[in-house]
Order: sequence, then C-alpha cells, then structure tokens
Amino acid sequence: MRIAVFILFLVLVIVIDTRFMEALRIGAVLPGIAGTLAVFLVLCANRSHALWACLAIGLMLDFSEFALYDGDIAYCLVGPYTLGFLFGANLILPLRAMVFSRNPMTFGVLAFLFMVAVTVVYLMIWEIRGLYPGSPPPWIEASILDELGRRVLCALYSGLVAIPVGWFLVKTSPLWGFTGSVARR
Repeated sequence: MRIAVFILFLVLVIVIDTRFMEALRIGAVLPGIAGTLAVFLVLCANRSHALWACLAIGLMLDFSEFALYDGDIAYCLVGPYTLGFLFGANLILPLRAMVFSRNPMTFGVLAFLFMVAVTVVYLMIWEIRGLYPGSPPPWIEASILDELGRRVLCALYSGLVAIPVGWFLVKTSPLWGFTGSVARR
C-alpha cells in the first residue's frame, strides 16, 4: 500500500466527513464515509497495513471531535473512534475471504456492520468517561439507548452512502499499490 495515497485519501475523507456531510443530514441522522475507506483498506490491504490504517483513521476522527469539560473547556478524547475502528477492522478481517471486494453492495453491508461495531465501542468509552464529574457525554440524545438508536440509523445511512463511495474506491485501487490478492475479486 502506498502511504502517500493513503494520506491523501485520509485527509480528503476527514474533511468531507467533518465539513461536507452536513449537506446530507436528515434530521439528526448524518452519514460518514470514513468507515467506507476503512472497509476498503481492510478488504484490499494486508492485515498489518489495514490495522494501522484504521488506527490512523480513528485517531484523526478523535482529533476532529471536541467535547466540553465543566461546560466551557474544550478537549479531545483520544480513544473512542481509534479503538472503535480497530475493533471494527478486527470484525471485518475474517470476513474478507468470504466476500467479493469489488462489489459495491459489499461495501454497503460491511460499512454498516463496521460502523455499528465502532458505535458500540464509541458509546462504551464515552459512557465510562462520563462517570467523571463535570464531563458529560458529547451526544445530543437524552440517554445512551436513544443515542445508540440514532447512531445505528447513521450507520445504516453510511452503508447506503458506502455503495457509490465503495465503487469509486474500487476504481482507484490501481493507485494504492496493493500487493497480492487478499480478497476474492
């Protein structure tokens, strides 16, 4: 895998996720394409490159999200997305031998599963962090179950958006310089 191509796509995906996906918002449900990039890399790159790439994607998402401490001090909590993306990658890695990596529908289904796995870890870490006084969880819903429901809908929407994004990523696969055949093509 070419690192320069990964960094270019990583920056592009983070900017799109944090700035431009607001245009696709439906109520409180917002899609994301970072999970699609992670699924693409898990399907096409070797295991160690895929895990390092998911770690980097999660880390960048953690650095792009701020929470408030005592109502007025902004901070970044490194861990929710980082560990969530690693967990999601380890969920998808065993499945890559069973799917067709060039099928856009594969990206839709696996991106949904990936984002649900990320959501579970994300909510668990923020709920534990919320036990500290003065640091409420950064979500907009009243309870964690409401937030889980909203984020599952976001994962479903992300899975729908992953179909055309996955098709685009498959078309760019010669740029990535993947070595060997990891998944069935």
